[in-house]
Amino acid sequence: MRKSLFIAVLSLIFCPGIRAQSLRGLYENPVIKKNLHKLPVALKSTQGVLLSLPFFDDFSTSDVFPDPAKWSDRYAFINNSFAIDPISVGVATLDAIDENGDVYALTNRAASSDQLTSQSLDLSPYKNTGKKVRLSFFYQCGGKGEVPERNDSLLVEYYQPSKDRWLNAWYANMDEPSEFLQEILEVPDSLYVAGFRFRFRNYTSISINDVSGGEGALSNADCWNIDYVKLDTNSLQSHQIINDVAITDIPRKMLDLYEAIPWSHLNLASPIIGRNSMNYDMRVMMAPGDFSNIGRSYYTRDLNTGYRENYELFYEEFPTDSLVFRSDPFFAPFIQRDNSKSGAIRVYAFLDTPAEQYKANDTSKVTIEFKDAYVYDDGSPEYGFGIEGPSMNGALLAVKFRLFTPDTLQAVDMFFNKARNNFNAYLKFRLCVWKDAGDKPGDLLYMSDQEFSPVFGTQMPEFRRYVIDSALYIADSIIYVGWKQLTDEFLNIGYDVNRNNLNRTFVNLAGDWINPGGSLLPGTVMMRAVVGSRDVITGLPENQDISDVSVYPNPASEYISISSGETVTGIILTDITGRTVLKQTGNIEQIDVSSFASGLYVLTVNTGKTVPYVQKIIIRH
Repeated sequence: MRKSLFIAVLSLIFCPGIRAQSLRGLYENPVIKKNLHKLPVALKSTQGVLLSLPFFDDFSTSDVFPDPAKWSDRYAFINNSFAIDPISVGVATLDAIDENGDVYALTNRAASSDQLTSQSLDLSPYKNTGKKVRLSFFYQCGGKGEVPERNDSLLVEYYQPSKDRWLNAWYANMDEPSEFLQEILEVPDSLYVAGFRFRFRNYTSISINDVSGGEGALSNADCWNIDYVKLDTNSLQSHQIINDVAITDIPRKMLDLYEAIPWSHLNLASPIIGRNSMNYDMRVMMAPGDFSNIGRSYYTRDLNTGYRENYELFYEEFPTDSLVFRSDPFFAPFIQRDNSKSGAIRVYAFLDTPAEQYKANDTSKVTIEFKDAYVYDDGSPEYGFGIEGPSMNGALLAVKFRLFTPDTLQAVDMFFNKARNNFNAYLKFRLCVWKDAGDKPGDLLYMSDQEFSPVFGTQMPEFRRYVIDSALYIADSIIYVGWKQLTDEFLNIGYDVNRNNLNRTFVNLAGDWINPGGSLLPGTVMMRAVVGSRDVITGLPENQDISDVSVYPNPASEYISISSGETVTGIILTDITGRTVLKQTGNIEQIDVSSFASGLYVLTVNTGKTVPYVQKIIIRH
């Protein structure tokens, strides 16, 4: 593992001896740990069952673990996170993290780590027939993960049943990131027997002596991505020229600014966050000179109500052997269709390809879960973020959030990566909230009296909720949430490289707020702003200091009436962009809205209570 370059490339150096903010790889894989329950401790035995050719897997139909119908172990990590421009959606990643999500043993020397082993196959029908069995696959060094060193290799091995041994068939040594490269191997005729297997295996090296930053820095390393594995008797040319058009990634960035927003804010935000595009990442693999008319479209499904929205196919001709990126208008409305406290909408992207082509990789999907938080990340870290070094005790980290309606900030959700020996579990910080000061943090609104630490325990890795002890009502549309750290060490909060929000991330090391900009690998600090009533978080009743106010009718066309048990002292009506369209003081009982355009508005009613009454209003003419 190239540890010295790893920190040097990804760190911003402010002065000699100060490492400041930096990124590190993971000590564990939280996605694997969270999904261990999906497979038994030992896979069902396949002894005596032989697979027949052709054998094929592009990992588009499996998730987290390899398909047990094709593979006999589960060391490889099936994902859509670590590859750059894969052959099709889904890859198998071999790295330094085992099948339980933990880093392998430390060693200065390269040691065997992950493996991806096929189930037993029967090649005996091809003995002495003149047919050649070929294994083809694509591999990538590094991808979005950490790049191996020269002695950290990727191997392909064949199993010889008669002698119960594995034979080396191919290997690669690389220490630079690569695109996906194809390899085509011819299986020796002597192995055309029943019980043949093949496997991918990698060697990794991690030494605690070489890790910068102390115990908390140990990480996964030496990543290889594998895709589009075929074993068959087809010609060499058929392996080189693949008749397939495949989606290479899941739908991403479905909402403007966010991955998800609070369910209760969705209808107010829908006209803004719905002005988006559907991004299609496609790989066209056909014979040179061939063109094909490929259709693409999408549909959405509300998982609460079952409501489905379909959209028309759009066709376009693409040349062969090309990566194609298209961004089409996305018209699907993200709206709350019921009164539940949370919701989920699933988005499917699909291709309409020629009938003879492989179909499983023509569709990809993503589920957007709307709960009680503003969310930038996709829930899965590829690195850890932290601020460390001499004099970093007291450093500030802030993430910018835009709220689509006034609400109460109740908590901050954070995903901390576990470090070796739970090193970062003893490090301290305080929660902070700042006002906006012209696209950077301004005056401090809140700092917790309580000192917090990353929380792990024995539970699965997940976001942990850090509650603000005195909930803040936020009337402004822009706030910054984060921490003041009480340590010089690396706190190791999750960092998602599949969504770039560095322009909304700020650090303050010596009195001035600085945006990391291009000094770090683009990504997102895994911190979320939680809003809404307190019962969403702790089960406590809502704040009883809210005025007894009712507003009707809703929707309204001409007038809105206000009934209140307290004296109304004023009202503010804002549109969905946050612009004030009406402001009145006094004991208001009725508002004339006949001159306002149809749409969604927010009505704030001030009374003698501390917290104003806020209601979404629909004006419809």
